[in-house]
Amino acid sequence: MQPFIRSGKHAAALAATLVLVVDSGVLAAVPEAGRPPAALQRPALAVARPAAANLQAIARTGNRLVAAGERGLIIYSDDSGRHWTQARVPVSVTVTALRFAATAGGNAREGWAVGNMGVVLRTTDGGASWIRVFDGAAAAGLAVQAARQAWDSVKPDPSETEHPLNRLLDDARRLADEGADKPFLDIAQRADGSVWVVGAYGLAFSTADGGRTWHARMKDLPNPEGVTWYGIASRGQERYLFGEQGALLRAAAQDGAFAAQASPAAGSLFGSLALDDGSLLLFGLRGKVYRSGQPGAPWSTVQTPVDASLVSGVQLPDGTALLLGSAGQIVASRDGGRSFNVLPLQPRFPFAGAAVAPDGTLVIVGARGLLRMAPPGRAAGISTMRAARP
Repeated sequence: MQPFIRSGKHAAALAATLVLVVDSGVLAAVPEAGRPPAALQRPALAVARPAAANLQAIARTGNRLVAAGERGLIIYSDDSGRHWTQARVPVSVTVTALRFAATAGGNAREGWAVGNMGVVLRTTDGGASWIRVFDGAAAAGLAVQAARQAWDSVKPDPSETEHPLNRLLDDARRLADEGADKPFLDIAQRADGSVWVVGAYGLAFSTADGGRTWHARMKDLPNPEGVTWYGIASRGQERYLFGEQGALLRAAAQDGAFAAQASPAAGSLFGSLALDDGSLLLFGLRGKVYRSGQPGAPWSTVQTPVDASLVSGVQLPDGTALLLGSAGQIVASRDGGRSFNVLPLQPRFPFAGAAVAPDGTLVIVGARGLLRMAPPGRAAGISTMRAARP
């Protein structure tokens, strides 16, 4: 995943624009800035071999696996990944992340997906069908309207190019001109049912009513340079936002405010993994891993034997932590993330995510589709895993 780069001034003005717009706001009451791009209106096309397509995310809900990727492709399996059915999806943009609500039985029907062009999708049938509840075109319309209202209230001299309201209006117009091209990259659902989505250039929104209305959260997130948020991590009541250039924010409680935290990373953080023992791993550029043993504990740097970016992680039933790399490597830890070794694996291609199927199979997604790994059983047996196409 390549970093998104924008000047701090531009990003800060964009954030201010969206804060002015949405905080009170009913999304449906604000017109969009022009017609949405065709990809936001065109349903995903049927794919002959969906398990071989470019897939960017996978999640498990109960006994079902759901995977998603390019051009709006979302597929689901009820037999541990042996066979897949394509879901009904109303857009044809790449889907970057999936999340399903946590329930006592672990069989949530409600789920969320985000992707390119600022799209947010929702399902209430376990991933078999989806609806669009938010997108970048709507966000651009909100930004332009709020910037114009703020400018009209003062009417600064247009020649004062550095006046905050002139910059605000200029950035809003630029956002509309660029169109719905800003991706969301992660989702989190809180215990109260509210959902957060985050992504490029510091964008962050939340909904508490199933996607009918949205609120901007940029004003709540210290991010003066407008860096991209790659993910949201949760550990008990504790929450983290992490992203480009090692940016790291922490909220001590689910409903608490985010505050900047000294980051252990100089490079971008792409993924996180909360382990059953209470530790939390952050990882990213050049194979770097950082571990915090308990809520509020400091971060320690963990050396790994890989140099490529680590982008996703999963914990196996026996407690083993696996981190997946953008160059097709998998590193494993059997001591709570304190040390890692590389697993020999063929074939290798850019990996994006993994989930443990109901039968114990490890299902990996990436640029060349899906791999099903033989159930690892005991931790010592992981080194002998074999890959098989579904």
